[in-house]
Amino acid sequence: MDAAKISGLALLGGGILILVAYGLYNVLKSMGKVDPVIFVAALIILFGIVILTVSTAMDRKSGEEKKIKKEDMEP
Repeated sequence: MDAAKISGLALLGGGILILVAYGLYNVLKSMGKVDPVIFVAALIILFGIVILTVSTAMDRKSGEEKKIKKEDMEP
């Protein structure tokens, strides 16, 4: 991937992540007093899901770029 695609994906992911974190913050603020440990744990789980999703997508993309050799096509 070229630098423009990587930076675009990083900005897209960062923006989505900020919006989700802000939404969680507002929900927890409106609920009243919430244990900070639970809030941090929920954010870590969310970051983990995002990282796994992005790494899986990048792994699948890199798998498609393999070139098939001519001798592999023969029976």
